[in-house]
Amino acid sequence: MSKKDLWMPLYVGEYLADTGHLTTTQHGAYLLLLMHYWRKRELPEDDKQLAAIAKLPLRIWLDVKETLQAFFYDGWRHKRVEAEFQRRMEVSEKRAAAGARGGSRTQLKNFMNEANASVCSSMKQVPRNISSTVPVERGLGERNLTLSSEALAGVAGRKQ
Repeated sequence: MSKKDLWMPLYVGEYLADTGHLTTTQHGAYLLLLMHYWRKRELPEDDKQLAAIAKLPLRIWLDVKETLQAFFYDGWRHKRVEAEFQRRMEVSEKRAAAGARGGSRTQLKNFMNEANASVCSSMKQVPRNISSTVPVERGLGERNLTLSSEALAGVAGRKQ
């Protein structure tokens, strides 16, 4: 049994609306047929096998068979279960595609991080003097002001 087979959707309101005319025995047989169909993706054509799946003696199975077969088409195919199979397959494909896209983004991000780390680690850090104290005249008194090397270059250029 796969993990996908652990649960089967049952729309209770729709089920009861469609099966209100069934006896208790027919309800049990129908649900057992649906569950077998869900897990195995098919039902056999043989009445002995169907009676065994429905947990009914063959004589009783033959009495309820016509009533239950009205819920199926093309022999023993079920419209609602087939639709659920299709929906589950589409969701699975979308999730697989999203996972693949997410995985490729993660791989690209990891690659870029590794590339940046190797570039940054190979760069040499050169210490430089980025500030200096120069006298500046203001009003009546003189004060010392700290300037960056770029500002110093600009001040030196203006004095010439």
